[in-house]
Amino acid sequence: ECTEAIQQALDNCSAAGGGRVLIPEGLYLSKTLYLRDGVELFLEENAVLQGVEEPDAYDPYLPHNDLTRYDSGNGTANSNCVNDTVWMKAFIIGDGVRDASIGGPGTIDGRHVFNERGEEGMRGPHTVIVAEAEGFKMADVHLTRAANYAFLGYALEKPVFENVTITEGWDGIHIRGAKDAVIRGCSFQTGDDTIAGGYWENMLIENCEINSSCNGIRMIMPSEDVVIRNSHFYGPGVYPHRTSGEARRTNMLFGVSLEPGAWGTTSGEMKNILLQNLTMEKLSSPVATSVREGSVALDLTLEDITATGLTGALTPVVCWNDLGFQSVTVKGCRFSR
Repeated sequence: ECTEAIQQALDNCSAAGGGRVLIPEGLYLSKTLYLRDGVELFLEENAVLQGVEEPDAYDPYLPHNDLTRYDSGNGTANSNCVNDTVWMKAFIIGDGVRDASIGGPGTIDGRHVFNERGEEGMRGPHTVIVAEAEGFKMADVHLTRAANYAFLGYALEKPVFENVTITEGWDGIHIRGAKDAVIRGCSFQTGDDTIAGGYWENMLIENCEINSSCNGIRMIMPSEDVVIRNSHFYGPGVYPHRTSGEARRTNMLFGVSLEPGAWGTTSGEMKNILLQNLTMEKLSSPVATSVREGSVALDLTLEDITATGLTGALTPVVCWNDLGFQSVTVKGCRFSR
């Protein structure tokens, strides 16, 4: 178990002005690690950083500011609340860091740690939590077997994810509150939503491979100035839905699901959402909306989307209630069974 040695290297590197901490080839077991300002945690080829089996060995992220606007599912089995110290546990924590990063090409293994006190009576720690942070970057690394979300972010400024591979687990990249964010060239094969969250301002998702046993991209909170382009969505899921019981379903639901307020009361505008040059195969329907009271959805543009092998509705947008987008523009889209 290498927690102390790796943490000391991260601390010393930051104290010396920043740089890179190398994890060489091999298997390294660890409890919770803390990223530091200006330091890249870099896993060399064939390096595996693996969490320990005991859920109580992981620390929670403790917010410095009031982040409760990002809570969802209160009172349900899917309660996600920042003051819940079980929900906020993580293998790697970036606590208010500046210009911290994680790089590859090695692997971070969340080990599917089971915790009967966690969400749905089974979920363990997130693999990475970065919160109230600026300039975080993750590139080239492989995250696998997340015991809950592979990456969970809160109140991020200018986060960048490039060429990251995420397999198994629940959600891939789940961000609640972000400004000027980029997710580019990433590959997802997840047991739940690949990219999710909300309260995004100026988010770019492009050139990604998206495979899921749930939804591709799911916004559960209002967002604005979001561009999703040049990406490929395909089902069925390579890895089964984590909480579907013995059925272990693998069917992919929607490519993009826009659901402000669906998992808890939210307020704000969903506006200037552009879905452009997307291909989708073997899922239910391309786009779904479910706007709840408290949120307003203004304009959505679908441009050059080709979806084949659909099992649900062939309409450009499936709307689950009467509070849909006020304006929907559809250009050059083709949908078929």
